[in-house]
Amino acid sequence: MSSGRHHWSNASPPARLWKINAVAGLPLLALILHPGWWTLGVALSVCTFLVYIELVKKITFEIFLRYVNIWLTGRVKTTLNIVKKQLFR
Repeated sequence: MSSGRHHWSNASPPARLWKINAVAGLPLLALILHPGWWTLGVALSVCTFLVYIELVKKITFEIFLRYVNIWLTGRVKTTLNIVKKQLFR
């Protein structure tokens, strides 16, 4: 039997390779499929960035993408439907 109050809340943890999220391994797969110095540099820099946001910032990649979305679009979203207002005047 599982222990703790909310045993169901951790039912699907992210795939990990030791402590690093498995998403950081995708650039290495690109390096294997398309070897080259340029690809090596891109793969190492992307892996370094993903490990940085995972281990240093203590956030997942999905949460980082949410932060970027909020930074680009802002917190307050409009409810005005511009297309509907212009079509049905």
